[in-house]
Amino acid sequence: MAILQDNAGKSAFHLFDLGPSNLPPKGTYAATIIDIVDKFGVERRKFEKPDEMEKVDLTAFLFGFRDREGNAHKIDSKPMRISGNEKSALFAFLTSILGEPPKMGWDYCSLKGRKVLITVAHSEGKSGQTYASIATVSPLPEGFDPATAPAPKPAAVPPPVESVSQSDQTDEEIPF
Repeated sequence: MAILQDNAGKSAFHLFDLGPSNLPPKGTYAATIIDIVDKFGVERRKFEKPDEMEKVDLTAFLFGFRDREGNAHKIDSKPMRISGNEKSALFAFLTSILGEPPKMGWDYCSLKGRKVLITVAHSEGKSGQTYASIATVSPLPEGFDPATAPAPKPAAVPPPVESVSQSDQTDEEIPF
């Protein structure tokens, strides 16, 4: 039986134990789906009626990526109820990974190892702690190879600006 922490009053919990890790940086990255975990018969409070409990089947995805400095990071999705309903969070998540709706009867665990684009966002919890979450996920664009992507260039230093008085400029020289 899966024992999960109580989610009453909390915005999210995790199916993966990521242990102590650095906060993944916010931004968009090429990532790999490292693992997918399903937990069956999980007891949790009902969203609509927090005083009542329900048993649900949940799934979550674990992603790995490297930041622009080459540091490795892991981040997991929020747990989603296992449902093929087109209005479910899992259906929307799979659609965003695939770029099209998933076929019924298909095993989504076959996505392990797939490369995708993820956008990591930061939010502040009630205690003031900063949390990272997956804001968006999408298919890796065709022809995009993260191994051959150019390294970020250092910021260029702009040339010094010459002082120009207002009387020296004409309306045609104003840049907007």
